[in-house]
Amino acid sequence: MSTPTWWPGEDHAAFTEWALAQGVIANGVTPARFPGRGLGMIATRAIKSGEPVVQVPTSAIMTIETLPDSFRAQFLEGTPVQAIMAAYLTHGSEEELSKYALWRKAWPSRQDFEDSLPMLWPTALGGLVWPDTPAGSGAQANVLPPCISGRWNSIQKDHSPKKYDTEHQNLLAGQEQRLGKAWADVKAVLPETDWRDFSYHWLILNTRSFYWVGPDQEPPEDRNDAMALLPFADYFNHSDVECDVKFDADEYTLCATEDYEEGDEVYMSYGSHPNDFLLAEYGFFLEQNESDCVYLDDIIFRDITSADKREELALNQYYGNYQVTWQGVCYRTEVAACLKYMKEEDWRNHVLEGSTEGVDENLSENIIKGWLQTYCTEADAAVNALRAAMESDAVVQANHQKAETLLRRWAQIKGVCESASMAIDL
Repeated sequence: MSTPTWWPGEDHAAFTEWALAQGVIANGVTPARFPGRGLGMIATRAIKSGEPVVQVPTSAIMTIETLPDSFRAQFLEGTPVQAIMAAYLTHGSEEELSKYALWRKAWPSRQDFEDSLPMLWPTALGGLVWPDTPAGSGAQANVLPPCISGRWNSIQKDHSPKKYDTEHQNLLAGQEQRLGKAWADVKAVLPETDWRDFSYHWLILNTRSFYWVGPDQEPPEDRNDAMALLPFADYFNHSDVECDVKFDADEYTLCATEDYEEGDEVYMSYGSHPNDFLLAEYGFFLEQNESDCVYLDDIIFRDITSADKREELALNQYYGNYQVTWQGVCYRTEVAACLKYMKEEDWRNHVLEGSTEGVDENLSENIIKGWLQTYCTEADAAVNALRAAMESDAVVQANHQKAETLLRRWAQIKGVCESASMAIDL
């Protein structure tokens, strides 16, 4: 019998055999290699929505509780779970880690991460400075989307807004803080730790873990501490679909959320995330993503500088996270536009009681269109900087594919803003 074109290779075939021996149940799916897109999961038969496709027994799951007590006990209280697990994968004895050998061979390489994750890209493409970054590397023109980098080319960012939750913004700063703390915490206990090995295992956990809370445990305050590695289940690629996942004391079950024919790629959702988040956290983004959006926070805060008006936004829970999608802008953005020209008392009555006193829809629309145009101008500036660097910068030329990825993302971002602006006129 000839080898199918989607065959994933010997390492993945051996790992699959090992996973099934651990009690993993693969119900109509198997790992496959998709040309130009890497590994994923393929349907080996017709699958109906709602069917369980992968079941992983808890005995095969790697969690913080499965690590030796003596290893965990070394770390101070407050050390992130991800840091301790990454340290174990880096420092665990050969004998202890031998049972995971076939699984680890199936993981992506560090080079795969360096190719795909902006946090590890050269600084000429917006990457961060890490212990192994070449000396002399520093900040260049901003070519990453602002939601990832937190930086702009075309506007002066206000660096003194109130603090608020921005799950899908300033992503590199969040990654730098999380990995930096993990590195410091582990080095304090295990000073001989190698940066490249440790950061590689931290990224494995960051990109391949599943949400997990053990039996009779309360969810941790930091969601990142509720993580587990699931053999075989980590082959699923992401799609913007509903996700049907459940777990209990016995097993972790993943169910199909749509119908598949034999030979189709089978997806699971990593969550309702915009493309900038997917690119920063996982190293890819979708051509079609119903959850895609960008944020106008920095642009709006540049315009609304009055401390009193900002206080009004905060008190009424409209401070920040001003979202733009293909369909238009969110209500929070509309409310912020009204505040730019309305008397504060009229604005308060508008958001609390629905009063239209002082509301000028045409003026609001023009303000919002101006904000959207500012983002389009930023897209043009970033694209021009990228194209210039692709002509003249040897580092960028050596990383042509990464630059092309950013050009595609910037085209999407400009498309989102233009589409939202057009929706205002409808």
